[in-house]
Amino acid sequence: MDHLVEATGEKFVLAGRNSRVDTNVATASSVIGSVLGVVEAMEGTRDLSSLTFTVQGCGKVGSTVAKELVRLGAKKVQTCDLFAAAAEIQGCDRIDDWTSTPCDFLVPCANSLAITEEVATNFPEGIRYCVGATNSPFANDKAKEIFDKRGIMHIPESISSAGAILADSVEWYDIDLYQTVEPSLLYGWIRNISAAKASDLADHAEQKPHKVDSRLRNVVPSREGVPVGSDFPDWIDDNTIHTDTVIVGGGLAGTATAFSLSQKGVTSVLLEKGSSLAPPTASSNGDSRMYRKMYSSEFFSKMQAKALDRWEEVEKLTGEK
Repeated sequence: MDHLVEATGEKFVLAGRNSRVDTNVATASSVIGSVLGVVEAMEGTRDLSSLTFTVQGCGKVGSTVAKELVRLGAKKVQTCDLFAAAAEIQGCDRIDDWTSTPCDFLVPCANSLAITEEVATNFPEGIRYCVGATNSPFANDKAKEIFDKRGIMHIPESISSAGAILADSVEWYDIDLYQTVEPSLLYGWIRNISAAKASDLADHAEQKPHKVDSRLRNVVPSREGVPVGSDFPDWIDDNTIHTDTVIVGGGLAGTATAFSLSQKGVTSVLLEKGSSLAPPTASSNGDSRMYRKMYSSEFFSKMQAKALDRWEEVEKLTGEK
């Protein structure tokens, strides 16, 4: 590959060269984006908590998709792979036969042509979506037509499996950016594009599966013009928060720090992984906590006295005690 790069003057070979970007994760990002986009279009929300997923194929792409679905709060994530050990993913339920196990959402991430006419006809009732990374998931047009008639919304792989191609577009447009960018930014951009495309396609198809293929041209750009990767720098700027400080942890210490900095005109971003500020897992929670001035160090005793004065200031500002 290095020889081809050199022989073509570094212009015609896109192979993720000298970058931390993982094209498998990039593909998984387009799958997740498409999942979120089609659910939003069909149900008006990106909430996955009522949906059961079956991920067929747990290689690098499929396993990444399964883990992310768990993180996003899916009701259940079922995993299936020819190699049973590969489907043993934390937070997921391994199944032996994906074709006979009920689910709301089928996510093909394995071999092509796996959805045959027989599979499409006999797949358990209740399935509503089919979106994955597999190229040509349907064995033939008839199998696709069967899914369409059953009302199963399918997002074509030209959108759902485009993550690596989108990454290549950035590599083609700006090799320096591609080789230096924080990978999570590129994955986020890919997810954003894929979600928008999947949602737009479902809307153009009037949420009717049999209209998807004929409406695809409405959302897929032509080959003319600049590559889509040229949009990435602007996306970074639009999604970047500029701040003076970053505070990790939104418990008592973190929120107090943010409050004090704001009074001094210093901007800050407060990061908290819990469901709220000062969550139950914060270190200041618990029945045994108490406020005291007695410390072995005079320094801490003086700080406690000063803190009481600050609490009075907060009470006056908020009108709460």
